[in-house]
Amino acid sequence: MNPRDLPPHPAPAQARLARFVQQARRQRSKARRLSQATSLASLLLALAGCAGYTPRPLARAPDSAHALRQLRVDARSIPLPRLAARRVDLDRPLPMSAVAALAVLNNPQLRVARDGLGVARAQAFAAGLLPDPRFSASRDFPGNSAGATSTGFSYGLDFDLGSLLTRPAAQAAARAHVRSVDLDLLWQEWQTASQAQLLYVRLVGLRERRRLLRSELALARVQLQRSRAAVAAGDLPRTDADAQLVRLQALLQQRDAQQRLGVQLRAQLHALLGLAPAVPLRLAGMPRIPTGSEQQARDALARIADIRPDLLALRAGYESQQQKLREAVLSQFPSVSVGFTRARDTTDVNTVGFGVSFNLPLFNGSRGRIAVQRATRRELRDAYQIRLDQTRADVEQALADLAVLRRQHIELRAGLPTLRAAAQAAQVALQRDDITLPQALAQRQALLDQRLALQRVRQQQAEQAVTLDLLTGAGLYGATPPTPPARPEARPRVDPRPSRS
Repeated sequence: MNPRDLPPHPAPAQARLARFVQQARRQRSKARRLSQATSLASLLLALAGCAGYTPRPLARAPDSAHALRQLRVDARSIPLPRLAARRVDLDRPLPMSAVAALAVLNNPQLRVARDGLGVARAQAFAAGLLPDPRFSASRDFPGNSAGATSTGFSYGLDFDLGSLLTRPAAQAAARAHVRSVDLDLLWQEWQTASQAQLLYVRLVGLRERRRLLRSELALARVQLQRSRAAVAAGDLPRTDADAQLVRLQALLQQRDAQQRLGVQLRAQLHALLGLAPAVPLRLAGMPRIPTGSEQQARDALARIADIRPDLLALRAGYESQQQKLREAVLSQFPSVSVGFTRARDTTDVNTVGFGVSFNLPLFNGSRGRIAVQRATRRELRDAYQIRLDQTRADVEQALADLAVLRRQHIELRAGLPTLRAAAQAAQVALQRDDITLPQALAQRQALLDQRLALQRVRQQQAEQAVTLDLLTGAGLYGATPPTPPARPEARPRVDPRPSRS
């Protein structure tokens, strides 16, 4: 037989093994490239949603304003209509409403409160985000196993469906919390304006008392000089000059006490406005209290729960707690997670599958969380009721105090002409030697005490009116200006005025 007619010899085993190894290496290289591409895509996707970090060092010097011109004066952004409509003119003495507007615009503590509102909004944003899905990957390298033909891998992607069940309640709770913090900020702005008004009234009242004391001091000094001259001439006994000196020293002590009080009040007002202590601040006169203010406050008291920002904030906080309790109730149901897998083992068997996992509410079942949220809701409900009751009691007390002060003001004014005439008559009688000098000084001191008491009652009336304005938001100082249109970027304005319809 011719050798060329024989069939070809089969390929040796070594050549077949080489081809198998080459094929296995190609598959392994392909799987490695796929794994690297998947990892790189996951890394780029994660980095695309990451936020950057920039350090922000703290300041090393105070930032109080060293001039009135450095203060913010545009009151249109204030959410209180009565202050937002005011025009602040720094070139003229500031009325009480302008000082209140400057306090709301520039108070350092309100800046911190506004930052807290930003934190609440960020928390509401976080509550609306869905949880990220979880991705897992693994590689299996074959060892010295006869059946292993390739490198194994496994990829998995799963997502928690339980978050979809509680997400609406969590979002509603976060939105109500933002409204509660916003109303708390409004209440702090309201209180800051009231505190600035009280300091204004006390400083103006102090200025009026110091004016009375200055005129009395000038007269006492003149009388003391005349008495000493008369004593030196032998026309008067020394006891008369000593009595004049005693009265002058008493007036000087009152003046010094008024000066110390003025330093304290000015420091408080400057701190409230964010001003450096040495900045001069010119104030206008005492505000006028219109007639019928008590009735206006009583009308506001009938709907105080819809006026006071702190009561509205407590209601919003209660609604937020309602939603937290609802979220806790929903979380007692099993939390289900679903996932999908793609895998290949070392024997080159490829699989695609899915999985489901959930927790069994046998021992916990969110019962403890539900109990805590219910107890918290009960606490907030009682706190709101107590605040509402206390508000009504405070308003009634302020109205009663204002009525008493009005009667005292009428009585003091009625007695002032008689005391003034008695002091003038005593001065004339002293010149005729009909009465002694201590008797004339006592009459003069009675007139001064009456005038100081009348001024203090006027100041207390204004302070009570400011307090009543804080408690009811009725607005006791003159007519309320029209509300300017709200800007789109501004926070919603809350009009504290009672309805006149």
